[in-house]
Parts: sequence; structure tokens; C-alpha cells
Amino acid sequence: MRRELLFFVLIFCQILYGHQAEDSAAVNIYRHLVVKDPIAAVICAKGAVQLFPESKEIHIAYLKALCANGEETEAIQEWERLLFKWPEEKENRQLLETLCWSVLLKAENSSLLLVRLNSLLSASSTRDAKAVALLLSYLDSSNPFLRSFAARLTPRFGDQLLQEKLIELLHRENVWFVRLEVIRALGSLHNKEIGGELEKIVANPKTLFEEKATAIIALVSLYDQIGHQELVALSQSNRSGLRQLACEIIAHLELKREVPLLIPLLKDSCSDVRCSALNALGLMRIKSSFKVVEPCLQDSHPAVAITAAWVLLLQGEERGKELLKGWLLSEDSAFCRLAAGAVAASGKYGVDLAKEVLQKSSDNFVKSTLALGLIGQRKQIKKSCEVLITALKSEKGLWMWEEGENPLFRALSPSRVRHIEQIPQYPKVVDHFTRLEVLAVLSMMGHPKAVETIKELLQNETWGSAGAAALTLLEEGDEESLLVVQELLDDPDQKIRVQAAFILAIFTQDMRALAILQEKYPVLDREMKMHVLEAIGHVGDSSCIPFLLQILKEPYLMLRVMAASALIQCLNH
Repeated sequence: MRRELLFFVLIFCQILYGHQAEDSAAVNIYRHLVVKDPIAAVICAKGAVQLFPESKEIHIAYLKALCANGEETEAIQEWERLLFKWPEEKENRQLLETLCWSVLLKAENSSLLLVRLNSLLSASSTRDAKAVALLLSYLDSSNPFLRSFAARLTPRFGDQLLQEKLIELLHRENVWFVRLEVIRALGSLHNKEIGGELEKIVANPKTLFEEKATAIIALVSLYDQIGHQELVALSQSNRSGLRQLACEIIAHLELKREVPLLIPLLKDSCSDVRCSALNALGLMRIKSSFKVVEPCLQDSHPAVAITAAWVLLLQGEERGKELLKGWLLSEDSAFCRLAAGAVAASGKYGVDLAKEVLQKSSDNFVKSTLALGLIGQRKQIKKSCEVLITALKSEKGLWMWEEGENPLFRALSPSRVRHIEQIPQYPKVVDHFTRLEVLAVLSMMGHPKAVETIKELLQNETWGSAGAAALTLLEEGDEESLLVVQELLDDPDQKIRVQAAFILAIFTQDMRALAILQEKYPVLDREMKMHVLEAIGHVGDSSCIPFLLQILKEPYLMLRVMAASALIQCLNH
């Protein structure tokens, strides 16, 4: 009896010691992870797995150690072994997120710019707090393009740490396009701490035009109210940028009581200030006397003269109409197009003038801008659509929206966009999106040739223009536009079918489209696969999790990054 009792005691001690040793091994692994020593954690975990091969806790700790050490391929293999032994762990949300973030964080250290860019975009798409640390890291990147892209994404989060980093960048950043994104981001976040710094940028005569305009927009967004004396100080500043800012604030806040401050600025030495003062009068529909605006009609700067005529047109003055007609039919095409933008922006007041010039002008861009204005007022729709179709077919060069002389007057124009290092074929990208805006209008009006053109773009080798074509059609159109794209799901051309499914998945979360994307994924090229994963992540349906887990085994890091981001979004929905 004593022997049997002793035997059972020994067995119990061995079991108890085994459990203690197993717990101790797991604790040691997590200790290494806490002190951020993932290499030691992996070494410790490998030994523990050999000692306790049937311990689920040890296997989970090993998986986390592999993820922390950036060994995401080995981590995925360990995940499969874990599920084979303990299938219930497929519902372990924390482990899935850990696995996905290991993929995203590893991509941060890639030598390929495109991989790092996609890791940043994918991480920010998750809307997860873990993405904040990644954004902070990219804001300190030595690559200016990555810094600018990170700055553009920060308003999605708005954390105080990110705002402090943006303010720091504003003071030390020297690359102009990064500074633009930083200013835009701080303006979007309505960070009032930067008001003084932005005023310095606006007031500095050496500031680039684009930076000055961006700073003014950001500053105006910070104002919800302003005192009279502060506004007087701005309007009487010896810096033209601050005087222009005063005009923008008056218009933005619709301070009709402050109109007397605008009158002296109509004679300002700076043409930009004169334009802004006239814009404010026009936007607030101030019934100014003819004598107040008349001097500007003969201004030496055409943009000011055209803006003054626009103000009078809004007041129903025949003089404004006649002057704009003269500009529309002048020999200088740039001024013709600026005047066309002014007429299009005048709404119902410019309808008669637009109809008249549409018959007389020979400039397709002038006619197209006027046609868009008429369509906006639902006047001469059939004629205007024909003008746009003719322009799309006959003007084979690149297009753009001209917005330089006066930001209120957008006009279609031949492209003068230059190539930039950061975006391949940038002029062509601008051309695609400009033409797509026109196509969206034609689609809304039910023009039969618009659908044909959309289909042509969907067959284009460039995914971006094709996707944007259908997306613009859906964003700007109605139920009929939705039916147009849904019909393309049955098109015999695989590329059209997949791209239509991509847009429907993003825009409408159509489950049929989602099924098509998963079905066709294996036969697609790598670029299209990336867009498919983007769409699946946007929908965020949990039924896609098994599919995305398979993609994590892909040999290409870029696809694993996109799949990891989509997986996190599916888990968070």
C-alpha cells in the first residue's frame, strides 16, 4: 500500500513539475519579447517547442516570437502547424492580427521603395492604432517621397504625436512637395498652433506660389471667427500674402459687414490681391456699385479684368456680359479659356452668353468648358454633350484643368503638366482623370457613346485609368450608371469583367463582384492581384479570411503586404 501511494506521489510531482517547467518556459519567451529581444525569444521558443511539443501555449509564444523577429514566412508555417493540432485557434483574432502586422512591419525595412510605400498605405488602411508608430517612422524617412506620402495619410488618425511630428517637419523640411503635404495635413487637422508659422509663409515674398496658396487654404480653414481689428491689420499689412488672406477670410466667413475693407484692395499693387477682393465680392453676391468695380475692367492684368466682368455678370450688368464675350472671342487662347471658366462658374447668369459663344467659338476647349457649364444648369444638354464628344475624339493631345490665374475659374486646356520623378507618366495620369470627369458628366446625361468610351478605358492596359473610369461613373452617376457597370460583370473580356468587379466591390460591396475577384485571382497578373486584394480589404467581409490566409503564403512580399492589410480590415469589420 505504501509503495502504491509513493508511486502516485512521484507521478503527481512529475506532472506538477512538468506544468511548472512549461509555464516557466512560456514566461521566459514573453520576457524576451517585453524587453524587445526577439532573437533571444525565438531561440528560447525553439527549445521550448522541442521539450513541450504538445503545449499549445508554447506554440503560440513561438509564433509571436517569430512575428516579432520579422520571420513572417516561418510564422505562417507555424500558424498552419498550430491549426492542424488545435483547429479552434483559427478564431484567435489576436494571433491573426499579430501575424498580419509582422508582414506589414517587415516590409518597412525593404530596400524597394514600392514595397515600403505599399506597406505604409496598407497599414494606414487598417485604421489600427499600430499604424501610428509606422507613420511616425516614415515621417522621419530619408526618402522625401515617403515623408510626403506619410504626411498625406496622417489626417486619417490625427493623434497628438503625429501632429507634433508634422509641426516639427514644418520647421525643418526643405523639400517643397513634402512641405505642401505637411501644410495640407495640418490644415485638415485644424491645428491652430501653426497659425503664426503659416502667416510667415504667406507673408514671405520668396515663398513659392503653390506653397503660398496651400498655406492660405490651411489658414482659412483654421478660422471660425476673427475680430475686426485683426482683419484690419491683415488687410492693411505690407505683405501681399496677408492682404490676400484677409480677402479669403472675409469670403470664407461671409463677413458682409467687412466689405468696406475690400474696396481699397481693388486698387492693390498686387494682382493676386485684386483678384481675391473681386472673388470675395462675387462669392458674397455684394451689390457693389458699377463705379467700384469699373476701374478693374480695364486692369492691365487680364485675370483681374475677367474677374471684374464676372462680378458684374453676377449682378445682371450687361456691361459684364459684353466684356466677357470679348474675352471669349479674343485671339489669345489662354484668356479665352480663362473667360470660359468664369462664364461656367457664373451659373444661371452665364447661360445666354454660353449659348451664344458655343455657336461662334472654334476652340474645342473653350466650347467644352462652356458646355459643362450649360449641362450644370440643365440647358441645351443634347448640344452640349455633342460638343464634349467631338472634343474627346478630335483633341488627341493630353488634357488638363487650367486653374492658375483664378482658382474659382476652372477651364479645360491642353496639358502643360510636366513630368515629376515621384509619379511615372504624370502628365498622362492627369490627362486620364481630366477626360474621366468629362465622361462622368456624359454618363450622367445618359449619352450612349459615354458607355462605349468607358468600356474602351476598361480595356486599357493601365489599370488606374480603367478603375478610375468605372469609379468616376459610379460616384457621379445614378442607378443607371450602376447598372452599366453591373452589366460588365458578364462581359466576355476577362479584364473588363475583373475591373468592373473591382469597382463594384469597392463602391457597392457587391458580394457577386467579391466572388468573381476571388475566383479570377489565380490567373491575374501581379498588378491586378494587388488591386483585387485592395478591394477585398475595402469590403472587409469575414468570409474572405480563409482566402486571404492562403495569399499570405505568396512568394511576393508585395502581395503578402496587401493580403495582411485586407485581413486586418476583415477582422475589424
